[in-house]
Amino acid sequence: MKRFILGSFAVFMIAVPVSGSGESLQAGDASKEVAVQMNADAEGGDAGQQYLMAVRYYHGQGVERDYAEAMKWFKRSAEHGNAEAEYAIGYMYDKGIGVKQDYVEAMKWYQRAAAKGNDNAQNQIGYLYQHGWGVPIDYAEAMKWFRLSAAKGNYAGESNIGVLYERAQGVEQDYAEAMKWYRISAAKGNGEAELNIGNLYHHGLGVKRDLNEAMRWYRSAVAKGNEEAAQKLRILNGSERESSHDGSMHEAHHE
Repeated sequence: MKRFILGSFAVFMIAVPVSGSGESLQAGDASKEVAVQMNADAEGGDAGQQYLMAVRYYHGQGVERDYAEAMKWFKRSAEHGNAEAEYAIGYMYDKGIGVKQDYVEAMKWYQRAAAKGNDNAQNQIGYLYQHGWGVPIDYAEAMKWFRLSAAKGNYAGESNIGVLYERAQGVEQDYAEAMKWYRISAAKGNGEAELNIGNLYHHGLGVKRDLNEAMRWYRSAVAKGNEEAAQKLRILNGSERESSHDGSMHEAHHE
């Protein structure tokens, strides 16, 4: 059964990361006065405010959504070496958001952000190598980048390490190791990892088949909005016929 992301951006629920300083803006409660000051600071060359301005246009927070304008401000912030902005630019090229999809350009920006230690970018680089998007497939390189990301606690990177072990991509197939990484990721609330754990129990991969345990993990993933987990639950409840008995795993971009 084929498996697609997420994330990172489900892709995940999207995925331009917002720093703590942008939480009130993300919630949409910035006053008109604050917005005016932010615009002035951004125009004045403040990289942080330029990034937050880009996020506003990306999500349509207090302004009409405008990906071209978001890209403009991300690039202006990136000119100051802002790794979050570099990652966001890479993500937009990766997904073709407001620009023509270009994996090579995405990789360029991810590499810049990753060089500064951005764990989301490190995970995305691994994902591109895993699938051969813009680069030749290289599972060893994918694992290297997933591990770099996971070392910083990135739950998408952790889950993707599990996927490589479950699929035997560049490593010997090891369901126990896959389960270990899925559990580490799931402990941080990653619904994709919860889906994968449920799938292992559903199909008895590396564990004794346990449909009750599978349903428990699927329900937890559903509570986080995971549609595939909802479909799995319907299958187990007998309301849908399963199209395949093969295991499947969900990959995480980031979220």
